[in-house]
Amino acid sequence: MSVTRSVGLLAVTALLAAPGAFAADAAAGKAVFEKYACGTCHSTTTEPGGPVTGPTLAGVVGRKAATVKEFPMYTEALKKHGVTWDAKNLDEFLANPMAKVPGTMMVMPVPDATERANVIAYLETLKK
Repeated sequence: MSVTRSVGLLAVTALLAAPGAFAADAAAGKAVFEKYACGTCHSTTTEPGGPVTGPTLAGVVGRKAATVKEFPMYTEALKKHGVTWDAKNLDEFLANPMAKVPGTMMVMPVPDATERANVIAYLETLKK
């Protein structure tokens, strides 16, 4: 096998294995959100009322961690985490929140990579 073909196959394999390498499904992600009862702690709008245990997830993609002014209960760990949420670091966080940010109050992992990709696609639809 040629070096060019080997490199090409390696690149394709890496793309297929990468999170989000397929077309994630926001509707399936909403079902995952409901399956894991994320709405018990997190609102998906900026309207008053609703859950207060966690910050709203409206506009979470593209927002710096621990910056929703209306949510006063961020842990120091999340405040110090300092990332701006994007698909990659949301995927890492949702896979094992307490390992990614020791000291976070977020304890519910989403262990399945396809479910994480789909829920992230759903989160991307939640505009502020």
